[in-house]
Amino acid sequence: MKLSKKLIAIPAITLAAGLGLAACGTTVIQPAPVKPAATTPATTPAAAASAPQVIINNNPAPAPAPTVYVPVQAPAVQSDPWGVVVAYTNDVNTPGGNSAAWNLLGPSVQAGWNSDYSTFVTWADPTSFQNVNEVSEAGDTVTFTFDLKNGTYGTDVPYTDTFTVDNGIITSSTSSPSS
Repeated sequence: MKLSKKLIAIPAITLAAGLGLAACGTTVIQPAPVKPAATTPATTPAAAASAPQVIINNNPAPAPAPTVYVPVQAPAVQSDPWGVVVAYTNDVNTPGGNSAAWNLLGPSVQAGWNSDYSTFVTWADPTSFQNVNEVSEAGDTVTFTFDLKNGTYGTDVPYTDTFTVDNGIITSSTSSPSS
């Protein structure tokens, strides 16, 4: 009698372990039950207990992402004042270009935006420069005209600006509506 209790306990433990694995995303496949031939009841549980199990892991560990190193190259410094004006207006006009435009402004010009990038972005996001034309260039100073379009404020105003550029950075800016 003790022998049959042990034989019944083994399939129960195996079943409990299989359910535990299934809860973790692992599937336990039991072989199909085989109808025993006419044998004595003492050998039927032993046949079930000796049936092999196949365990398939449905959730393999993901492979670690490869580390990719990309060399960072310093941007070329634009020394031509008109080139800096074009870069600045293009950056403001380009979605996602606000950071590049902000980086072309020196500290004294950024101070005009309270040195606050968020304030600059609030203005720059709905803004575009249209019909940008160089009027004059002398040394590190360039004067240009443009039509300022701002979707938030509904403006479409012609302007004349003068930028002073030092080593690719706009160090001063004056702006006034054109007549």
